[in-house]
Amino acid sequence: MDKRDNISLRVFLVANSSARRAHLVAVISQAVRGANVICDAQISSARFAASKADILVADLDTPASATAMLDFLDDAPAGAGSVALIDDPDPAWVQSALRASMNAIISRDLNSEDMQLALQAAEAGFVLLHPTSVHGLLQNNAIDEINDVSDEDLALEGMAQGDMIENLTARESEVLRLVSMGLGNKEIAVRLAISEHTAKFHISSILSKLHAGSRTEAVSLGIRRGLIPI
Repeated sequence: MDKRDNISLRVFLVANSSARRAHLVAVISQAVRGANVICDAQISSARFAASKADILVADLDTPASATAMLDFLDDAPAGAGSVALIDDPDPAWVQSALRASMNAIISRDLNSEDMQLALQAAEAGFVLLHPTSVHGLLQNNAIDEINDVSDEDLALEGMAQGDMIENLTARESEVLRLVSMGLGNKEIAVRLAISEHTAKFHISSILSKLHAGSRTEAVSLGIRRGLIPI
């Protein structure tokens, strides 16, 4: 996060245990140089507002904490970023969180690079999902709707998905083309004069938008949708 080198990012960190909070403070500090981390044991929109933090990072290790996160999103100050650390979230919870403008849902077993990507998403107003959240959400939607959908509905749904897939930014389309050429993150970063972390962030966003589980699948979908010239 180069732009934060001289500006302190204020993160409101919530985790149940002091040991977990200490660990996550270290991860955030590695992810963002000079980050100002305010710690608490419970999610509270009032405490978040009083802290004047930019982003809430919540470690969700119980169903109650996951519910509290949704309550926070309902009452969160305008412009507040949100990052949830949660393992194997229920698809219905993921859907509710996204409707409430959650920015990032990632695994609790994360490293500093994962945290950096999540904080970047929260700062920029993007959405970053761990693959397990995406796959569970898609599967849940398919199961819920399969008994009620007609052939015409399926066709319309396919068109809607096509629109979503084509809704890549110009930079994401450029990154996807470079991925199709077999370039790795470091090579893409050099080619586009961006950081390797930014390249990784773009690829994560592409996989999410294309509903792809891998770079290879993303390229295949890109070719089929005409996003990659052949």
